[in-house]
Amino acid sequence: MSRPGLLCAALALALVLLLLAEAAEGSEASRADRVRRYWTPQRMESARPLDLVVGAEGRQRLHLGRAASLAGASFAGVPTPAVPPYSANGRLFLRVGALHGYCSATAIDSPTRRLVLTAGHCVNEGGFFGGRRWYRDLLFVPAYSGGKQPFGAFPARRGKVFAPPQWTRHGNRDFDLGAFLAYPNERGEALADAVGGGVAVALDQPRRQEYTTFGYPHKYRWMQTCTAGYSRDDRSTLVLAGPPTLGVACQWVPGASGGGWLIEGGAAIAGLTSYGVLGVLGTTYGPYFSRETVGKLVAGL
Repeated sequence: MSRPGLLCAALALALVLLLLAEAAEGSEASRADRVRRYWTPQRMESARPLDLVVGAEGRQRLHLGRAASLAGASFAGVPTPAVPPYSANGRLFLRVGALHGYCSATAIDSPTRRLVLTAGHCVNEGGFFGGRRWYRDLLFVPAYSGGKQPFGAFPARRGKVFAPPQWTRHGNRDFDLGAFLAYPNERGEALADAVGGGVAVALDQPRRQEYTTFGYPHKYRWMQTCTAGYSRDDRSTLVLAGPPTLGVACQWVPGASGGGWLIEGGAAIAGLTSYGVLGVLGTTYGPYFSRETVGKLVAGL
């Protein structure tokens, strides 16, 4: 083929690739808009809290819409949820089959500026269905407040939802961690930029320290918080592969799952709410943040 012919072919190929890229970009934007449209105020209002409960013998169950007892609850409302560092926390809406559920989650300061961190059981059922049952139409709303969305809504990107295989295949709560990359909000802003930066992930920190924890428990439509110190390790997780889970002296209830445990004045996250143990009051447990657990999960995200 002559040089002019090669040049024409190259230009034609470049044009085709450009058109395909524009089509893919349009398709992604359409998918994000569809998820946002799906989550009407009525569906958000009808969503039920998703909860992981562990019995005295270490047996765990997932409940969607479980009636919550507020006895012993130790949290209070955040007066300014749209102000950093509170603004990095939010409510996570999700679909479990035909049902509407919600958890809590945190915006992370990462290279992509689009990373959300939550509990593994808030993205995948863990150990059931061979780890193949992933929840659909995930929508993160940072600083969700009485139905208002001060920073907009951030749908999870298709194919960019993750959980450790130890959770998805075996339900190992040492690895009850979930993460996803989010589409920009309606204004085209990346998540971390929209909320004022997001928080850093802190790994291999001392267990015995003070944590400021966040979540959207029960039917509270306003961000709640509890600040407390280390309580105890869950000894039932010593037999599991991975660092044992740790407890904070806060009594959270369903809906707070996935909510961040912040340190360093809110600049970093060193834990998140995973579960409570039946009969054990005053303590909520979560995975220990190490290179083995959350470090591997968020690497490169």
